[in-house]
Amino acid sequence: MKNKSREFWIFIGILLVFIAIGQFNWMRYLTHGPGLSGSSDVVPWGIYISGLAYFIGLSAGATIVGLMHHAFGRHDYEPLAIRAIILGLVCVIGATQCVLVDLGVPFRGLKVPLILHNFTSLFLVSSSSYYGFMAILSAELYFSIKVLTGKASPRQKSISKWLGILAVPYALWVVHAFTGSIFGVVKAREMWNTAMLPVHFVISAIASGFALAIMVAVITSKAEKRELLSKETYEHMGKILCFFVLITVFLDFFDYFIMRYSGKLEAMETWHIITTRYIVTFVLNIGGLVLSFILLLFKKWRTPNRLLVVGSIIQVAIISYRINLVSVGQLAPLFPGMGEIRYIPTFSEVTIILGIFALVILLYTILTNILPVEEKVHEPEHSDFKPGQVLSHIKQEKLNS
Repeated sequence: MKNKSREFWIFIGILLVFIAIGQFNWMRYLTHGPGLSGSSDVVPWGIYISGLAYFIGLSAGATIVGLMHHAFGRHDYEPLAIRAIILGLVCVIGATQCVLVDLGVPFRGLKVPLILHNFTSLFLVSSSSYYGFMAILSAELYFSIKVLTGKASPRQKSISKWLGILAVPYALWVVHAFTGSIFGVVKAREMWNTAMLPVHFVISAIASGFALAIMVAVITSKAEKRELLSKETYEHMGKILCFFVLITVFLDFFDYFIMRYSGKLEAMETWHIITTRYIVTFVLNIGGLVLSFILLLFKKWRTPNRLLVVGSIIQVAIISYRINLVSVGQLAPLFPGMGEIRYIPTFSEVTIILGIFALVILLYTILTNILPVEEKVHEPEHSDFKPGQVLSHIKQEKLNS
């Protein structure tokens, strides 16, 4: 990190400012109580839980890169493999930070296992799975770096491969599906109480996480002024992303269709809130996903720069979905005469969640700069390379060796 440009350090400084403001407000929250907060006893889950669902989804979706590399033999994904592991790891850290902030006092996290002795609680199962996922990703990162640096034994290479494969079902089934189950088992909430919610969580996680991995590849290429992946790899990633966006649109559409068509009082209350007070996030969610799917159908939109645009649209769409799910799911009155319920996050809550986002970006930036993330291959002195030919040369060198 010694030879970094001035722009790099300005970027780091901006992230530190956001982190400092968020940390200040959290410390004030710990020492003086929550004060003015958008959350209440009626709407206990706010922007922090939306952040939790989003970060967990990103971490789960990022593991697809490792699956493509290890299980399907797509070695053109290799330059992104370790970066995707780090991306998944820092996103899990971001998710746990959202949980700790939402608890108010972090030690409350010990209440379920130590005081209530409820070891079958979905809160305990889900939160424990986050730390198990962190352990798997940390081990995968360790062995992958050993393989990259040529210090791994055949057994360690095998461990690295199988950890990369194991991370996917663990992330999607154990981590993210159980997070969706926390919402799905709440009978009093019409928008949550469906067996399809864990499936919806998993598919939207793959879409957002894989889209973010593509964005990371493109941004890295621009920052380092070199080709990280080939055009063919971006084309392949765009097709995979298109498939998962389509499934996400399918699930979203029928979620809302059944809610509207059922005619149940609670469902109609929820539909009314979504299409009035939350119409902006509703349009961003459905409109963003539909637009992304349509764009990805065309080959010209499966190029690096345009995939960056599509990936950004998908992030906005999935964030909007998480906000709608968590917030709107609690705003429908539970009994007659309850009145209109509102949730608006306060400025301090917004600064804390932005601080967590900044922390995740900072951790990723630092780790990818201090750890070996891809094989360093020098271009021959007597060959002129055009953009995109370096990867072909790397493959040829490996075959020759």
